[in-house]
Amino acid sequence: MYQDEKFSMVLDMSLRNEDDLISIPDEIRKRLGTRLSKIQMLPAIAQQALEMLRDPDCSIRDVTKLIEQDLKLATEMLRVANSAIYSQGRPITSLADATVRLGLQQCRNLILTSSFASLIEGFTLEEEWVRDLLWRHGLVTAVVASNINRALKVGCNGEEFSAGLIHDIGRFLVAVALPEQFLEADPVNFEEHLTSQLRQEQLCWSTTHTEVGAWFTTENRLPEAIVASVRYHHFPKRAGKFQKLVALVAVADDMANYVQRNESAAGYDPESNPFIGILEESGVKRARELF
Repeated sequence: MYQDEKFSMVLDMSLRNEDDLISIPDEIRKRLGTRLSKIQMLPAIAQQALEMLRDPDCSIRDVTKLIEQDLKLATEMLRVANSAIYSQGRPITSLADATVRLGLQQCRNLILTSSFASLIEGFTLEEEWVRDLLWRHGLVTAVVASNINRALKVGCNGEEFSAGLIHDIGRFLVAVALPEQFLEADPVNFEEHLTSQLRQEQLCWSTTHTEVGAWFTTENRLPEAIVASVRYHHFPKRAGKFQKLVALVAVADDMANYVQRNESAAGYDPESNPFIGILEESGVKRARELF
């Protein structure tokens, strides 16, 4: 099982840190405050729709009426509903029919994905390729987390997709705030466990992408479970009551890293994933065996 010395060193350093307050350098806070002052984590319509979808008794009609108020979101819903994955050769033009075809859970994921895509499009990055790679990484992690949740019966109800999608938002934010220093600590090569990523970030930025992401998601009043996933996906045992969700995101993150390094999942060895054991310790029975 992979537990190289550098990874263990970072892990030990993190676990010995008892100060649980989110703290980022004033320079990063100031730069982000200036550049992101007009950017919302989620548009108002998306916030309302996600809140509505938390209610298991919400109606298709009410969700449709709300989504109709956001042209971009409504267009995206119709596009996905008519894609090859869902259409089965039967085109639809009604937003209500699109919502029925996708299902409320998939609608929720789509709203979040569309909103997050709009958010990062508002980030001005000197290296545009960084945006594309990190966006893909979040999406792959989200999809893998959802698949693992179903396969292993983890018990999440959609929050695993949200957490996977957003888990690395701190990397976007540092790329925005410190463009001249970002690539020094984060070459975006998805070799995190081999390069002592967090330690290198601390040396270069005086903070880490996990702390910056936790600060931003807290400022935007995202649910505690999402904040925990952003902050602790490298160290799920520190996530307290959210350990199971964060361990799931960590497992998916490790797999997504492999996929992006190799452009394929072929040859992936679950024994190399240090977080599957934590997932099992969190109450997912036979996780190692079934993985």
